[in-house]
Amino acid sequence: MLFEIFVIVATVIVLFVLNVKDKDIKRKFLITFISVLLFEYFTSALWINKNLEYWAYLYKGVSWIITLGWTSIILASIALVNYTLPKLSEGKRFIVQLLVVSVVGFFAEILVRLLGIRDYSALAQKAMSGVMIGGVPIEAIYYIPVFMALVISFKRYWEISFNEKKIIEQPISRRKNK
Repeated sequence: MLFEIFVIVATVIVLFVLNVKDKDIKRKFLITFISVLLFEYFTSALWINKNLEYWAYLYKGVSWIITLGWTSIILASIALVNYTLPKLSEGKRFIVQLLVVSVVGFFAEILVRLLGIRDYSALAQKAMSGVMIGGVPIEAIYYIPVFMALVISFKRYWEISFNEKKIIEQPISRRKNK
C-alpha cells in the first residue's frame, strides 16, 4: 500500500507544481492519463502488474496506479524540458522530452521490478535476450522510448486538436488581436 500512496502523493505534488505555470494542466493530465491507459491496456499482454492493492487495478492486470505514475513522469519531464529549453523547436524539444522520459522511465521500471510490482509475461520473456540491467531487460532501452514516443505524440495530437477548437470558436475579431 505504500507504493500506491507514494504514487498518488507524488502525482498531487506534480500537479500542484505544474499548475503554478500551466493553468491548462488538468486537461493535459486527463489527456495524458487516457493516452497512457490506452497503451497500458493494449500492451498488457507484455507485462504483469502484481502485488498492488486490489483497488489499484482497473481491468485484469491494468493498474490505474501504474498509469498515474507514468502520467506524472511524462508531464513532469515535458514541463522540465519546456521550462529549461523553451527556445528549442518543437521537434528538438520532443527528442529531449523523449530522452528525459525514457531515462526516468527506465529507473522507474527498475524500481517497480525491485519492489516486485512489475514482471513480464512468459511470451515477452521468451522474446527477450536475457540480458538485464538492474533487473530490467536490456530491451527496455528500446521499448520505453518507443512506447513513450507513441504516448507523447498521441497526447500532443489531442492537445493541439483541443486548442484548435478553442481558436476556431473564438470570434474573428479576437483571433486577429493575438
